[in-house]
Amino acid sequence: MEGRLKPRPFGYELFAGVPSTFAPATDIPVPGDYVIGPGDNVRVQLFGNQNQTFTLLVSRDGTVNFPKLGPISTNGMRFDELQALLENRVSKEMIGTTASVTLGRLRSMRVFVLGDVTRPGSYTVSSLSTMTHALFVSGGVTAVGSLRRVQLKRSGELIQTLDLYKFLLGGDSSDDVRLQPGDVIFVPPVAARVTVEGEVKRPAIYEIGGERTLSDLIALAGGRLASSDQTYIEVERVTRDAQRRVLNFDMSKAADLSSPIQDGDVVRVRRIAQQIANEIRVIGHVKYPGSYPWADGRDLRTVLDQAGVRSSDIETEVYLPLGIIERSSELTGIRQFVAFNVAEALSGASSPLALQPNDVVVVFSRDDVDYLNSYEVEAVLGGKPIAAGNRCEALSELDEMVNSQRAVRFLRALSSENHRLEKTSRRRMSCPEIFETVPRALPFLLDKSVAVYGEVVRPGIYPVADQTELELLLRAAAGVTGESDSRNVEYLSYADSVRDGKSSYRTLDLTIDTTRKQAVAAGDVFNFRPVYLDQEIGSVRLIGEVRFPGTYGLIRGETLSQMIARAGGLTTSAFPYGAVFTRDSARAAETASYKRAADELQEAVVTIMTNGSLTGDVSSVAAFLDGVVKRLQNAKATGRVVVQADPALLRLRPEQDVILESGDALLIPKRPTSVSIAGQVLNPGSQLFVSGDTADDYLRRAGGVGEAADKDRAFIIYPNGEARPLKLGAWQFQKPDVPPGSLIIVPRDATPLNKLVLSERLLSIFSNLAISAAALVTIGNN
Repeated sequence: MEGRLKPRPFGYELFAGVPSTFAPATDIPVPGDYVIGPGDNVRVQLFGNQNQTFTLLVSRDGTVNFPKLGPISTNGMRFDELQALLENRVSKEMIGTTASVTLGRLRSMRVFVLGDVTRPGSYTVSSLSTMTHALFVSGGVTAVGSLRRVQLKRSGELIQTLDLYKFLLGGDSSDDVRLQPGDVIFVPPVAARVTVEGEVKRPAIYEIGGERTLSDLIALAGGRLASSDQTYIEVERVTRDAQRRVLNFDMSKAADLSSPIQDGDVVRVRRIAQQIANEIRVIGHVKYPGSYPWADGRDLRTVLDQAGVRSSDIETEVYLPLGIIERSSELTGIRQFVAFNVAEALSGASSPLALQPNDVVVVFSRDDVDYLNSYEVEAVLGGKPIAAGNRCEALSELDEMVNSQRAVRFLRALSSENHRLEKTSRRRMSCPEIFETVPRALPFLLDKSVAVYGEVVRPGIYPVADQTELELLLRAAAGVTGESDSRNVEYLSYADSVRDGKSSYRTLDLTIDTTRKQAVAAGDVFNFRPVYLDQEIGSVRLIGEVRFPGTYGLIRGETLSQMIARAGGLTTSAFPYGAVFTRDSARAAETASYKRAADELQEAVVTIMTNGSLTGDVSSVAAFLDGVVKRLQNAKATGRVVVQADPALLRLRPEQDVILESGDALLIPKRPTSVSIAGQVLNPGSQLFVSGDTADDYLRRAGGVGEAADKDRAFIIYPNGEARPLKLGAWQFQKPDVPPGSLIIVPRDATPLNKLVLSERLLSIFSNLAISAAALVTIGNN
């Protein structure tokens, strides 16, 4: 009876929504027993020898004045009597003429409606009105008024008692008599009331009339429903000592059926148990979910077959390592879960599992099990609160278990592998329907879970029944990947830790059939490690003066000289000293360096404009720095690394032989014949290489340095990317060599910036930009 509305007093809704004005129907035929009275209009139509129509008004003294016949008394006369009188006199006294007598406009009359009605008072109603009409005019009976003893009083005498229950329950309006002028309708307070609840057709609060026994009361409520307990009825009663007590009656006994009822009783008709006595329910991922009859000896395989789960469908989305049976404990009666292996149950490989009455067999799908690896489950296991708006009751069950420290086994397995399982990119998922139906199944499945990660198609958490073979677990995970090392599977078992506090660790060889047949247990962890390969993922690109330029797959630990050898070695025109070697990690570091430098210079611009650290044309300095910032922001990092690329030299000094990484690129240019000069010189450009010439010689042929040049900070960039200061004009014991392909740079005088902390930093930035530019030129030329 839970969830049902509280019973309300019966019958009062008859007056719900009563209009503020009540106009009885006037277009209905006047009944023959209508009593003629003053104010009524009598219409007489003559036809035959005379054709006339007369409308005769009944006067105060009860007479009508018929022009042809004279005054006629109607006192106390009914309409059918008046009709017969007039028609008879016309036919006798007016030869050859016949009369048709009807009533026209009827009189109104005043009556009183008093007692427990919504608006008691005096009302003018039609002469055709009955007792119920008057009740409607007054707004109806109030909740404390009686529906079974509505009284009609005339001249102080009780004329009629109206029981509205007859009208409501049987449509009997025979007691609803017509009113006369001056009548009083009186509604007394309700008498005894009894409440009927539960499995009856009309549960309500009833006013007792002629009902005296429980049997009468049940009949008044429409009788019992088919779902009612046909024997047991509960009666709550106020006893003489003002105590509420509960009495039980057996309705199969005649004596109990005749038990008297009394005012204030609450009668409850109980519903029979909803549990089907010999039922087995099958739910979840089956073709035909529903109820199946139980019989002694009924086994799980038979019921699964009836539900459409068959061994021929073994490759469908049915989850095979585990299903559950929910059943009542024989000792406590508490509902508990029993796990079973679906694959074994379908194949008949194991002994048939007998079912019990009221068992619920649950079959899961792969998608149901995927929810165990969802973001929502991981969050609850990690102690995070359940997201607002998530109404999944299964998560609430899991949260309660986690907080109560009862989930030791699966929490331990999950925590040890959580960082690896994150690689599967946990998805946000809505709660599967099966966990809405059986919320406690979610923590049960997690408690029975095995962790599988590494080189399998679907790594994650998988629940298993006892004695489930590793082969079946692998099928649930969709098998191993092509990179899996089946001879070296890491296996960590917690099974023994329950007894002695120690866990066992082994390496399994899955190429052995007996290994695949071994049983797994809840809490086990399997790590399918990849096969060790000397080939790395990725490639290296060789460009320029090698015999076979192109892209080459990379072998783990391979060096630059080995890769050059794979490319057929260098050509005769190769210039290994000018090799440009780039690396992705160096390019990323270079890009980050440019960004940091740009940020530092931006701060310097703000400082210059605010603290007055410079005198003179501050705005021009700020504009210069702003230009440098934009160059840094737009600079293209090359990721160049200075390496030795000459195979002959690498054979002599193998420690300089770089170990390659995926994404590396090597450009071997042709032997150059020129030296480039840039910066603050009169004629920047390229000059033919002259053996033995120094930087001063090349600068002299370029017209010398300009007025804005800073000779002390001039530098040379060698073909291999190294840079070295020149110190032009200064006496040096040995002038630096200028090999072909070099770039001589004379920077602008930085005197206006000497007071800045960043002056040295700016020179370093210009040098790096120049080196990158030189590398780009070399790459572009080749």
